[in-house]
Amino acid sequence: MPANDALDKQILKLFVPAMLNFLIIPMVGAVDVFWVGRMGSAVALASQGAANQVFQSAFWIISFVPSIIAPVVAKAAASGDTEEVQRATGEAIFVASLVGVFGMALLTVFRAGALSVVGVVPGSETAAMAAPYIGWRALTFVPAIVSTVGFAAFRGTLDVTTPMKITLLSQTVNLVLDPLLIFGGGFIKAMGVAGAAMATSASEVMSATLYLSTMLKRGIVTLNSLMRVPSWGNIGKLMVGGAAVQMRSIAQNITFLAVMRAILTMDATGTAAAAHTVSAQMFQLCLIAVLALSTLASILIPQKLNAALDGGGGAEAAKTCADRLLVWGLLLGTFLACVQLAALPALKFFTPLENVQAMARGPMPLNGLVFVAEGLMQGHQAFPRLAGGMLVSTTLMLGALQLWGSTVEGVWCCFFVFNVSRLAFGLRHHFYDGPIAPRNMRKAKAA
Repeated sequence: MPANDALDKQILKLFVPAMLNFLIIPMVGAVDVFWVGRMGSAVALASQGAANQVFQSAFWIISFVPSIIAPVVAKAAASGDTEEVQRATGEAIFVASLVGVFGMALLTVFRAGALSVVGVVPGSETAAMAAPYIGWRALTFVPAIVSTVGFAAFRGTLDVTTPMKITLLSQTVNLVLDPLLIFGGGFIKAMGVAGAAMATSASEVMSATLYLSTMLKRGIVTLNSLMRVPSWGNIGKLMVGGAAVQMRSIAQNITFLAVMRAILTMDATGTAAAAHTVSAQMFQLCLIAVLALSTLASILIPQKLNAALDGGGGAEAAKTCADRLLVWGLLLGTFLACVQLAALPALKFFTPLENVQAMARGPMPLNGLVFVAEGLMQGHQAFPRLAGGMLVSTTLMLGALQLWGSTVEGVWCCFFVFNVSRLAFGLRHHFYDGPIAPRNMRKAKAA
């Protein structure tokens, strides 16, 4: 249980800036939804929501490198191996950039097909608004993925303050450009939904530039490590771990795409999709604190395991830290679920359409334990286990959609099935068959 001891103080010191960093992006996303909502069109909101979901799904399916590199950098940093930190970070950026080029080409060429996956009918008004959005976002696939690698590298060195500052500066660009590009002003033509994408793309370029320059200045990466082509052996290690991460990401995003498809096909007016876009934005805002804890779990576990015993490291320290994070996840998740319910009156600030407000009042389940448990698994680099658990959870979610997916409220209730399944896999790994599970620690001591 939390005891306000040195461990709690370390968690709090890392948690606050990590949470603020995660909070900035969905806050800006909420601003996107706000300005698009000011257009007074349910179709515009539906287009932005559908296009953003397609881009995010494509991005996280392809962006497997950051999940792998964070615990690697954390391990090397805990051991004091600066050269290994530079090598791992440089190779991660090199591989991620190649993957980003592939993602950019794929999403640019197959925009219509990607939108049809979530139920957007080619030639419809929704498709006409959504396609330019994806086109602009696809152009900055490489800067976006470089930024995520930079964020992962800083997390690995237990520095979560610098990413917060970079995110704040880069997202300010989005905040300034959003209303200007969406509605126009002076000699600038109104771009509508596409303007929101252009503003986001500009902020992603700024973010990548700041990450690269700061990492070079701090010595986290060097020009030589950036330009050095990774060996086939190191590429193979990234790809083996990446395959499991991609399987997990594919399964997870199949869930999100299936949800968006169910929402879009509920009615032809776009009201359900607009309501889902607003509800999802509020859900993401409340989820930030739990995601921050999950991130801390993925870096603190390898850091504790590889630090010297006299420096507070070792399996026992890692176990204590993991247990504490799980308790904090439970307490924080419960608190934020109550905050979500209390924030329902804020719906009117996202859209003036009363029918969208009424439909967006569905339940928004949140389980803090899920994300912390999966963060612990990432810290142990148990990516195959994560992928297997996500595949099972996605299958159950798709089955639940067949039963309850006819209403916005029913779709959100399906997430409960999805999260309970994920939680079962995470807790099994922690308490039964993971490296710091009690029985495995007893075996290690006996040996």
